[in-house]
Amino acid sequence: MANKKFPFLLIADAFLCTVFTCIVSGLLYFFILNLSILDPFEKAFEDFEFTDIYYAEGFYKKEAAADIIVINVEQADRYMLAQALQKISAYQPKAVGLDLLFKERKTAFEDEALQAALQQVPNLVKAVYFDQDTLITSAPYFQTPTEQQGFINFNLDGSSSVVRDFNGVLEYQEREIPSLAGALAVAAGYISTATLKTNYTTPVPIRYTGGAEAFLTLSVDELLSRERLDVLTDAVVLLGYAGTPTGNPFDIEDKHFTPLNAAFTGRATPDTFGVFIHATILQNLKSGKTFTALPKMFTLTLAFLIAFGSILLGMYIHKKSNFIFDISVKVLQLLVPIVLLYLVLHLLSWQIYLNVLPVILLVILGLECIDFYIYLQEFIRKKYPWKSYLLD
Repeated sequence: MANKKFPFLLIADAFLCTVFTCIVSGLLYFFILNLSILDPFEKAFEDFEFTDIYYAEGFYKKEAAADIIVINVEQADRYMLAQALQKISAYQPKAVGLDLLFKERKTAFEDEALQAALQQVPNLVKAVYFDQDTLITSAPYFQTPTEQQGFINFNLDGSSSVVRDFNGVLEYQEREIPSLAGALAVAAGYISTATLKTNYTTPVPIRYTGGAEAFLTLSVDELLSRERLDVLTDAVVLLGYAGTPTGNPFDIEDKHFTPLNAAFTGRATPDTFGVFIHATILQNLKSGKTFTALPKMFTLTLAFLIAFGSILLGMYIHKKSNFIFDISVKVLQLLVPIVLLYLVLHLLSWQIYLNVLPVILLVILGLECIDFYIYLQEFIRKKYPWKSYLLD
């Protein structure tokens, strides 16, 4: 009879210990969020995911996008930009995006040249920017009747400094504003407005394909000096800042942290200019190859089940031998994250995105909580009758 009872008690103890672990992890999370002294730990967790290893170690497939061209504006003045836009327009690209804002007037000559050039650009998408609850746009003088607008913000929730996700559409004052890449994808005919509004209203993981290396990049000087640029025909041309000179690793203006950063822990230097992130998102939208992020509830349920299984095994070993348990628990805490990381890397290759960090943390904490759970049981048994697989 006892042999039948023990397995049930083991399952019950493992379940209760998993619940106990969830409570402890919830309390730790609460204190990390609310105690300023723990801000460095909170920032470390927010700025790192195990999936970053997929990019930092080069497991991802690099893909070039021949029909998405980046023009590095460097320090070009408005007259040079006007000349560049005129030359681009002559090749009839599918769409032109400006990762630039012209907030105020400067000299009359430059402004008039730029304004005239903007009028000639087909399928023009101009950048706007959310500053808290305010939408920042270019000066009305530079607006054209047919232009479209797209926001250029990254990490809209402000929870991380690493650009991992993108929003295709945001609501602002009862109207929907697409992202710069989203508006370009619609203008170029890659996707429909309905598809953008249906599938990209919530954050979607960015599928990086090589950063700056994935796109043909020309400076304004190169653009103006070349006699023929047939590559611009039927392409999407994106103008933005990409360093002076192009790709300067020490230039961090409009540069962001991404999972492509080789230093996926302790990041110090941003790795990717914003214009290339917009180009990557556009490439995702064009190809339709975006990651499918598994729902948060699925991730939390998976974390609970794997933690439950690990605790169940740990309790079984603990009952047999405390010495073996002390050794095996460390092996499990090392082995389970390795197996989970291997699983995550395979899921990413199948374009499925799983935030595995909560799973790993709950497993490691759960195995540590077994001894604390035993102490808690011993305390309860002093006052109330309590059956336990570990104590009976």
